[in-house]
Formats: sequence, C-alpha cells, structure tokens
Amino acid sequence: MTPFKFRGEIPSSKSGLNRAWLVKSFFPNLQIYGDSNCDDVRHMKLGLLHMAQKKEIFCGDAGTVFRFLALRASREPGVWKLTGTPRLLARPHQDLVFILSQLGVSAQMMDNGLLISSQGWKKPMFPIQIHREKSSQFASSLLLNSWSLDFQIEFQLIGSSVSEGYWKMSMEMAQELGMKIDQKKELFTVAAQQRVHKNEIKVEMDLSSAFAVAAAAALAGEAVLEKYPIMSHQPDHIFIETLQKMGVPVHIGLGEIEILKAQKLRGIKMSLKSTPDLFPVMAVLCSFTDTESVLFGAPQLAHKESNRIKKTEELLKLVGVHCKSTEEGLEIHGLPKSWMPKPFEFDPDEDHRMAMAAGIFKLKGFPIKIRHPEVVTKSFPDFWNILGIKP
Repeated sequence: MTPFKFRGEIPSSKSGLNRAWLVKSFFPNLQIYGDSNCDDVRHMKLGLLHMAQKKEIFCGDAGTVFRFLALRASREPGVWKLTGTPRLLARPHQDLVFILSQLGVSAQMMDNGLLISSQGWKKPMFPIQIHREKSSQFASSLLLNSWSLDFQIEFQLIGSSVSEGYWKMSMEMAQELGMKIDQKKELFTVAAQQRVHKNEIKVEMDLSSAFAVAAAAALAGEAVLEKYPIMSHQPDHIFIETLQKMGVPVHIGLGEIEILKAQKLRGIKMSLKSTPDLFPVMAVLCSFTDTESVLFGAPQLAHKESNRIKKTEELLKLVGVHCKSTEEGLEIHGLPKSWMPKPFEFDPDEDHRMAMAAGIFKLKGFPIKIRHPEVVTKSFPDFWNILGIKP
C-alpha cells in the first residue's frame, strides 16, 4: 500500500455555494467568492439560468437544488416544471408540495417531475407549517427565498429536527447578509422587504469533502488542508474534534490543518443528527478502532441518495467488519485481526458518499472493484485524483 499524501485546498462548500447562488438570484450584484465544479453546483447555476429563460428546470440528482428552486420558481408568476433523475424524484417531496400550498401556489408531484402553477406567493393567514423529520432543506428553502417580499412571513418548524446544523448554516448566512429574523422557540418571522446589506459573500471549503481526505490521512498517511476555516458555520467542522478523540494526530496551524496517520484508533459513540454526510466515511474509520463504536441519531440517512444506513452496513460486511444497523445508525465492532476478504464488487447505488467510503477501504488495500465510481462528481470530482487510486 502506497502511503497517502496530500497538501492543498479543497473546493468550496456545495451547500454554501447553492445557498449563495439562490440569494444572488434575488440580488444579481452580489459577488460570490469560491467555486466548485461538482454536479450539484452546476445544476444549481444551470437551473437558475433556465428559470430566467422560463425553461424546464432539470435538477439532476440534487435534492437541495430541487427543493431550493421549487420555491424560487414559485416566487415568479407562471407555470414551471422541475425534473430530475428517477432517484431524485423518488425521494420524499410531499412536504415541499404542502409548503407551496400554504403560499397559495398550486403544485403537483408527478412521475416525471414537479409541476407548479403560481401567481407569486400569497400572504398566508396563519404561520406556515414546515415538517422537518426527513430534511432541514424545506425550512432552508423557505427562509432563503423570503427576500424582497411585500409582506411579513411567519413559519413554524414542526417535529423532531434532523440535520439541524444545515438549518443553522442557512440562518447564519441569511443574517450575515442582512436578513432580519425574529425567533420565538420554533416560530420564525421574516420582516417584509428584506435586502442584502453586503455586496459579497465568501464560501469556504467543503468540509464534507475535507473529511474524506482527512480520513484517508488518518488511516494511510498525511494531509495538509490549506485555507482551512477554523471558525466554520458548516456542521461538519466537528470532524476535527472527533478525529482527535479517536486518537488521530491533528495539528492546527495558521490557516491550515495537518492530519497524520493514527498509530491506534479509539472507538467512539457519536450522534450524527446534525452531520449525516459524515456517516459513511466515519463508519469506515470506526472499522479500524480497537473498541466498539456507535453511530446514532440520523434516521434521515434512509432518505438520502441511497439508504445510507443499509448501504454502509452492506459495505462494511463485505469487507468483513462486524456491525449491526439500527433505525438511526450503526453499531460497529471492527475487523477481525487477520481478516482479508476475497476480491469483490461494491455498487454505491448512485450515492457519491458511499463510493467515497468504499474508496477509503480500497486505499487501505482491500480488493474492491467499485461500480460507477464517477458518482463522486456529485460533490467532489477530484476525489479519485486526490486519493491516488483507480477505483
């Protein structure tokens, strides 16, 4: 096994970029610093262009783009159609239709896309109800589409929250740009005629992608992440503290972080309620610990690009890891001391993060043939080049 070594910058956060481009659609003079050539960001930019041209809006496999642009298009009078891959359209969207109905917008989810007929948003008589058991993106979409309204808008978050960190990220970005938000427990109020008070926004590196590189270093070598955002709004920033708890050497310098190979990894008990994107690669790390690990708190993983709980369990068991899935995560007991599986294939089921998790195992020398490795382009096109392996 060739030691892993990386020094450089990770592309900007796709979550941050998609939020920034959505705001820019209301305020064209807003300058965005940072970029990524990943599929999700490309679909966001192209979707906004097609909306401006009153064309059909194709969202690819990007759930965030679909949810953000559905509400964005509904702000404008007209008939709109949003489409995407079959996998995207099969994901839960009824909560989106429910939100649109409360805004006086007609929306129908069909087999081939979402059809919207709108005269623009109408002022609701009551606070908009937003369910958040499956995703925080519905709330983020409503908030970030509430700029320049002629009326005050109120909304209430209902049910147990998932991916809370991404909701906070949306709140912090909106407030940083000047949006006035009043909060009373789970009731939020956005004042009328909100305008941005800044002419630029800087989007930091994608910490979900950075974690995959850091995990490769922790298991097989070393990495220096340049221009690392020490005070990040992204929920996945927790991975640095988690690596340290597991016994991974992490050195924080001026504008960069160095991660070195761990001599011995300790098991952890970790809630992924706010950081579900860490789950597949974190499970790989936990496979090499000397004690049991428990990853919990993220039932929403069943509704991602794949059912990530079941797919991660499948991957770990193919490798030979003793593990057991739960409704909200995995119990991981690690690899047998002398186990080495025979060559096998793994299908990431169109899920970029599952392909990355399998790639980390392959970096460690496991004989895995990964089907459709190109799915990583959804979030991190440079992943295989940085890892230095052929999937």
